[in-house]
Amino acid sequence: MLYNVQEKMPFELSNGIYIDFVDHRFVIIVKDEIWTDYEKEALHRQPLHIYFLYERICGLFLLENVDSIDTSDASFDIHNCDEKDALFQEKCFQVEIYLLNGENLVCAGRSVTFDRSSTQTIKEALKKQSETPYDDAGFDRALAKIQGTYEPFELEPLALVKGVF
Repeated sequence: MLYNVQEKMPFELSNGIYIDFVDHRFVIIVKDEIWTDYEKEALHRQPLHIYFLYERICGLFLLENVDSIDTSDASFDIHNCDEKDALFQEKCFQVEIYLLNGENLVCAGRSVTFDRSSTQTIKEALKKQSETPYDDAGFDRALAKIQGTYEPFELEPLALVKGVF
């Protein structure tokens, strides 16, 4: 794990969900002001669902953890990934999920790994994304259209990959 429980994150985030590819793994951070003990324990005790879909020019990860995190979406743009070359070399994607509180402290963390087939499907979609003509404004418009049309849970049937851990 990149971060330990009770460790302060070295950067500030607003409440919400974020994803990046760092040090050969996807890192998903969910920030909220307060995480209850029950919610923190649920990250380990309850099934964790991670979906990936590619819609328009957007890669989206959906995250759901029963009793802790309602289905939430985090967009991933390969064009803004500093480690995209390393990403395409991975055999199985590792994903680390962190719950971050209002004081920027890690309250809970969990690490899971996609199987080879799921990893390959995600890589193929991200390869397509990397080869698609790109500009920030176009990506933002496409993402806004998706998020304005669907609630995150409504995107689940469109997922190319569904991992339950």
